[in-house]
Amino acid sequence: MNRVEFIKELSNYLAYEVRPSEVHRLIEYYDEMILDLMEDGYSERAAVKKLGDPKQLAYEAAGIPTEVKVPRRFNWLWITMLILGFPLWGSLALAAFLVLLSIDIVIWCIPFTGACLAGGTIIGGVAASFTSPFVLFDSFFMGVTQLGAGMFLFGFGLLCMWLTYKFSAVFMNMHRNLMRIIRRNIFQRKVVQV
Repeated sequence: MNRVEFIKELSNYLAYEVRPSEVHRLIEYYDEMILDLMEDGYSERAAVKKLGDPKQLAYEAAGIPTEVKVPRRFNWLWITMLILGFPLWGSLALAAFLVLLSIDIVIWCIPFTGACLAGGTIIGGVAASFTSPFVLFDSFFMGVTQLGAGMFLFGFGLLCMWLTYKFSAVFMNMHRNLMRIIRRNIFQRKVVQV
């Protein structure tokens, strides 16, 4: 892997683990390290190889533990306790999973509700505005009122759509942070036997 590939891969991993300002600082730091190693006589590929795996470096920069030490052998008592205790720890694990799933669903319900409100009021406003001339022939006051209500609904729908769009970044960040917490604590650990 050459220097450009290494920096690109490192920045991809860092983008999910640290803040954007930290990504830029860390990329500059590792790029400078590669250039220093090349000045010391290493080839580009050897300098990149000396730094190590970009994924591992990103996890170290984010402070994510990547290895969990466990004893080399399980004894039969532990295996028996795991099997017999499954009704307890299995139900607790399922409950934890469902709590996390419900938090994520709640996060996405708010923008979904905003989008439905925007769509409904825009459609209602357009329908009321376009049908107001038919009511106008029957009653002038009702036709003007329906036209005004339709325009108000249309404007309110556009406002709801704009607010949903503006705040969707907040909800996406909340979702991303929740997934990052789950990934850090559950899925990113390697088991090393001692």
